[in-house]
Amino acid sequence: MDVNHWLAGFAALVFLGLGVRWARQAPPPAAPQPAKPGKPKSLASIPDAPPPAAGKPAKAARASNPLDSVPSFVPDDDVEITLIAAFPVKPTPPETTTLEVTEAEAGAAEPAATVELSYEAEAEEEEVTSPNARILIYSVGDSDRGRVRKRNEDSLLTLPERSVFIVADGMGGHAGGDVASATAVEVMRDSFERAVFNARTKSDVEVPRRAREVACAIQMANEAIFELSKTDTALKGMGTTIVAARFSPNKQRVYIGHVGDSRCYRLRGDKLRQLTADHTMSSLGVKGPRGNDLYQAVGVGPTISIDLIVDKPRENDAYLLCTDGLTKMVSNDEIEEVLAGEADLEAAIYRLMELANDRGGKDNITMILVKVMQRVPA
Repeated sequence: MDVNHWLAGFAALVFLGLGVRWARQAPPPAAPQPAKPGKPKSLASIPDAPPPAAGKPAKAARASNPLDSVPSFVPDDDVEITLIAAFPVKPTPPETTTLEVTEAEAGAAEPAATVELSYEAEAEEEEVTSPNARILIYSVGDSDRGRVRKRNEDSLLTLPERSVFIVADGMGGHAGGDVASATAVEVMRDSFERAVFNARTKSDVEVPRRAREVACAIQMANEAIFELSKTDTALKGMGTTIVAARFSPNKQRVYIGHVGDSRCYRLRGDKLRQLTADHTMSSLGVKGPRGNDLYQAVGVGPTISIDLIVDKPRENDAYLLCTDGLTKMVSNDEIEEVLAGEADLEAAIYRLMELANDRGGKDNITMILVKVMQRVPA
């Protein structure tokens, strides 16, 4: 063989060998990391405002401007875009032969909340989302420690720019009830402000996007509280109820998510209707003193069952979100009488708090009252 040909062949083999070696040593591409909502890492991250004096309701939270809560353009939460968590697939090392795990299979391993969906009259009929707001809403919220509890374990959130309202009642008699309720509203606030809903839900029926996002936010709060309870023995077993209302002014709908015995009522005309059903043992047929015990709450386990109610708000409807510190002291008939007879939302809340405290104020009392001000012509 000619020397020049031999040298050329040898050089080619060396070049090919280096190429193969480089290809084997080249690191695999990094998997995308999922976006995760911020979670409170310590109690220092949760503001602890001093409770109001017993028997004297604090001044109500400033009422939100209807024009601020319902812009003339389609708000962000009405855009048909949802951020979904990406579950990264770990690259398989070259030396190992394994079955590739798909994103769907990776996601299936994550906890999933069960969703029970129901519709109020007229709400199930699908309608095209309007480019302009069809309704305007106005809200007032407040919380009172009551006359018996040493601290207020309730939390509330009004997020008028997202038309989101939340009331949470930390589990009374359990360590960390105030931490649980505060964590829940902060996680949900972050979820709606960033429009990130990276939790899994499952349902036997199709769930509207906005309603599903409410359920995802509640499940995110559930996971955050459950993980936080593992970090401190004093927080073990803590939990909270949740009732959340998310209005879609451009679609003229409200999506109500609910776990526990905090409630949502609707006043239409002069008739009060309870839209939520308490998750208590009595609803399962248990009678006696144990009937008022909750059979589930947010944060006590990896997953929960969430009730979702879809309603179509009408002009002059009022929606009341409240903890059981009100409903155990004041009857539904009395709530109806106050709401129907008092046009001023702040005055109505104060009157209901006074009634609850006059009856003993045995628990914290928290309310958000949302009024549908008017219907805007399309």
